[in-house]
Amino acid sequence: MIQAAFESLDQNIEKQYVPVELDFIELDSLCEQNIYLFVQDRFVLYRGANLPFTLQDKLRLEKAKQNKVYIYCENEADLRRFYESNLTNIIESDKVAPEKKAKVLYQCAKGIAKDLFEKPTSTETIQRSRGVVDNTLSLLSKSSDAFVQMISLSGHDYYTYTHCVNVLTLTVSLLSDLGYKDPRFLKEAGMGALLHDVGKKKVPIEILNKPGKLTEEEWQVMKRHPEFGAEIVERARMPERGVDIIIQHHERINGKGYPHGLVGQDIPIASQVVAITDAYDAMTTNRCYQKAMKPFDAMRIITQEMKGHYNPQVVQKFLQMLNVKNKLQKK
Repeated sequence: MIQAAFESLDQNIEKQYVPVELDFIELDSLCEQNIYLFVQDRFVLYRGANLPFTLQDKLRLEKAKQNKVYIYCENEADLRRFYESNLTNIIESDKVAPEKKAKVLYQCAKGIAKDLFEKPTSTETIQRSRGVVDNTLSLLSKSSDAFVQMISLSGHDYYTYTHCVNVLTLTVSLLSDLGYKDPRFLKEAGMGALLHDVGKKKVPIEILNKPGKLTEEEWQVMKRHPEFGAEIVERARMPERGVDIIIQHHERINGKGYPHGLVGQDIPIASQVVAITDAYDAMTTNRCYQKAMKPFDAMRIITQEMKGHYNPQVVQKFLQMLNVKNKLQKK
């Protein structure tokens, strides 16, 4: 039996009809995919991709107690494209449950991160990332529960695309808590956070996944990934603040970071924040060469063993934000 569409995002989808709720579809816009009904044990075309899905369509189907329609998906990418094209409608809808919004948004963001790593110079994909960051900001602004729902979806496995979405969520939430509310600032910071590790695409996989200590030569290659990333996204017209984050997320307040050894306030606040959220998420998720730490242990390392690496005021605010998250999860 086919699962609900938002649950299907976690499944291997291949050549099947997938149900989607009527409230997911943006009215009076082209859907890009054909829309089907399930009638008398078979799928029947209801609206072609070249025709808009209207309010009248929705009301007619609801009256007939048809609360779902179907789209045909060759693969998981087809379903993600459907959700991405209807994402603003889903996030803004009062009829879609918050946990469903978070699930769809998280999976769309993860899909875009995957596409960006595979085709990092694609201007079209960079533009798509703007939309997912916009919707992340919109969802997170609606309630603190949305933050918990987004983070809880990641599980505990370090996976490049999942890590990028986690850093995006943590970063825009922390910047907002610090008082940075300007939508443009948060969007550009969010894009940088989502793409902060894109330069690792140019680092050999045997170095990225090496279980032991890197040799000095290997370490010098690894340290170049911020510069690799900046070179990639500059060609794709990334906003300057986003480029700064990508190249500066391993800089440290005490000047012992890389690639430029920036000190103190020479590091922009958005880059300071991503440095913390990146380190925290990396430490609290499983990786091929390192078991996940408990959040308390990760924060102890950040505040004590790595003292001087990060802005103490930002670290304190991050601690407060995580404490709020833990309280909300226990409700």
